Amino acid sequence: MKICFIWVQKFRNFENFGCNISSSHKFHFDSEESQLISIKTNDLPLDFFGAQITDVIGIIGKNGMGKSNAVELICKILKGGKNSLQTDFLIITEENNKFICHYSFYNRKIPTANFNISIKEFEGSINPLKVVFFSNVFDERRNGFDNEIADISVNNLFRKNILLKKNDISDFEKQIKFINSKIFPLVNIEVPTKVQLTSKVWVNKFNASFEHQVYGKNYDIIKKFKRLFKMRLREIRPENKFIHLTRFGFFFEIFYKYSRNRRYEDDPYIRFQNIGEFIQNLSNLRTEEISETLLEYLRQEISNMTHQQLTLLFDENESDIENQFEKIFKQINFLQELKNNLSYIEFEYSSEGIRNRGLEYFIFDFQSKKSKNFINEFVNNFGPNSFFDINWLGISSGHKAYLNIFSSLSQELKYTRQTNLFICIDEGDLYLHPMWQIEFFDKLLNVLPTIFSGKIQLVLTSHSPFLLSDLPKQNITILDKSFVNSSQDGIDLKTNTFGGNLYDLYSEPFFLENKRTSDFAYKKIKKLIELVESKNLSIYDKADALKLSNIIGDDIIKFKIQKLLTND
Repeated sequence: MKICFIWVQKFRNFENFGCNISSSHKFHFDSEESQLISIKTNDLPLDFFGAQITDVIGIIGKNGMGKSNAVELICKILKGGKNSLQTDFLIITEENNKFICHYSFYNRKIPTANFNISIKEFEGSINPLKVVFFSNVFDERRNGFDNEIADISVNNLFRKNILLKKNDISDFEKQIKFINSKIFPLVNIEVPTKVQLTSKVWVNKFNASFEHQVYGKNYDIIKKFKRLFKMRLREIRPENKFIHLTRFGFFFEIFYKYSRNRRYEDDPYIRFQNIGEFIQNLSNLRTEEISETLLEYLRQEISNMTHQQLTLLFDENESDIENQFEKIFKQINFLQELKNNLSYIEFEYSSEGIRNRGLEYFIFDFQSKKSKNFINEFVNNFGPNSFFDINWLGISSGHKAYLNIFSSLSQELKYTRQTNLFICIDEGDLYLHPMWQIEFFDKLLNVLPTIFSGKIQLVLTSHSPFLLSDLPKQNITILDKSFVNSSQDGIDLKTNTFGGNLYDLYSEPFFLENKRTSDFAYKKIKKLIELVESKNLSIYDKADALKLSNIIGDDIIKFKIQKLLTND
């Protein structure tokens, strides 16, 4: 299956908008006549992008032309279009070399066509098709996608819900799994060398009123105990600090979840019933005894929980309780063995800030085998948690962006059973170094077939001319408000884009509007030329003009200016 064309009457900044997503056929919908028109283009060489890649379309345009809106629209139409769009729209697909038009019209007549195509009413989703949307842009934008669309965008990494869900996996956990996989070498980037764990144990996540509701009559006791424990940890060795912070943070993460969820349930068999008395008795113990006692108390309470209580704790239905039950005891065992495991590992410790703004950092060497195994086990046990932030240290934003997109795709696609995959990538090369931008598309084509075994179709947006250089012009759609229906097909471009000179592609109207230099330099040079051509230079003006001409990078402009100066 291949998606070939979409048209919509109205969507955000688009009106009567058509977008071609096929390189082999170009379509147009005459909305007044309700007629479809098709134009056949030249075929690309067989398996041009690879045996599994059915087609690739790059959507190009200046800022504000709606590239992000276009790819979001495509996804919304393909899955749950009738619910997402309260307007007329249609989709053309190609299956077994036959075209099908799926239409959803309110008051418009059924479309006709000047070519052979089956026309039927849209049933709600295009199947069998897996749709994945990825955007590197973080703007807290909510797409409102149908549940069938896998949205793995950067925006979705910052969920407000702190409770662990069944299939939740942190951004860092995805990246660790990807680095440890057989696919990672295909990306050909360096393995990060350091991992930083930032303690969030003392961060106030909620206001006092909310905590009062959760902790109830034990609020004052718990707050006093937290202050005491925090003071105990100030002067101890970093390895012991890490052990006790982790145990303490884990204990209160579990206790908080249970207490919070219990407020909404009628539970006659309340756990943690003696928590106030238990915590008061801890103050006389040594610091290590406190953290060990917290774990034993937690083990005992969870062992005695009913299925209903465990459901509150893990946010799972009863069929999954057994696995979660085993996992939490594995976590407790890991924390009990933490002292022995850390005795063989060196790490750096640092802190900054004071009081509630104080932060503590534990930095592990990811190149050391023992340290790497420890981090892998820590992440595998705790994944997304509320007591530590886990991040790479010392890598660029581009390096993180690379890891993020490929690890997110790998995690999302490895269990996919659909035979057709449609991926929309919005600004996938954002934040990347220019050399990585040049390599990005090629790496994408190498990696995707190793993750997904079926047929793959790609739609990408970019601000960069590097993507244009990888795509024949028939694989390009250009957005501009000056065009009819706000879009133009690349086949109308005068020059071929594939393998094109990057400097020439930069000068195309949808990038730099034929500018060859930046504005500041252009204004300086323009003013200099006007001054030199006026032949009204003092000795001091001429000296300054020579200084400026000497630092100009364009040899032709420099030569012409200096020739005018010397002939004066």
